[in-house]
This record gives sequence, structure tokens and C-alpha cells, in this order.
Amino acid sequence: MSMIRQTNLANGLVLTFRDESNRYYGDYHRVCVVATIRCPLDALQGTLEDNLYHRAVKQYGTELCVEKRFERMGVASADVDVVRDALVDDFLRHAAQYLGRPEYPRLLVTAELNRLRTRRRYV
Repeated sequence: MSMIRQTNLANGLVLTFRDESNRYYGDYHRVCVVATIRCPLDALQGTLEDNLYHRAVKQYGTELCVEKRFERMGVASADVDVVRDALVDDFLRHAAQYLGRPEYPRLLVTAELNRLRTRRRYV
């Protein structure tokens, strides 16, 4: 698992991409890129309600991290690097402008705090 790219957005978010690809059969690979969106909570202290800010710090510590996973199956060995770079570039092309909005860190923290966490019980 190696970091392949890091991007700092103007609103304080840090996007880190790491490679979790593997070969699963013969010359076939599962190309997997994990994007981690890091949101430092100290920077949001004045923009969040005190109640929300304290809940976020209590639950996440100094920063909130959200992971998104992108996969492509059946990739030949010769194409792994190209496909991996394309997955990162496509994510940045389509999501960076949205994630880079000034109000997005506040919205992200609020959404994560209000998200229902399901507790799965396996019998």
C-alpha cells in the first residue's frame, strides 16, 4: 500500500491517494485506488456551531478522514500504471472542484456526524 499522490485544496482539505492493487489470476489485476479526504477540525472551529465542533472533536480527534475506493478489475500487467493514474485523474477532474468549495469542509463534518451508523449483527 503506497501513496501515489497528494493534493492540497484551497479550503484546507488534503486528498491522499494510495494504491491497493493486486494480481488475482494470471496476468489479471484488480487496480484499486483509495482516496482519503482529510479535514483538519481546528480550521473549522469558527465556522461550526460550538456544539457541532465539540461533537466532531470528541468523535474524530484532530481530523476527520473519509475514504473512497475506486476499482477496476481484469487489468493486464502492462496497463496497471495507466489505469491507476486514470482513476486518480478522473476523480480529481470530476470531484476536486466540488470538494474545493469553501463551505465543503463544514458540510462534510456535519454530514458525517449526522450519518446513521448501522451496527450489523451476524448470527
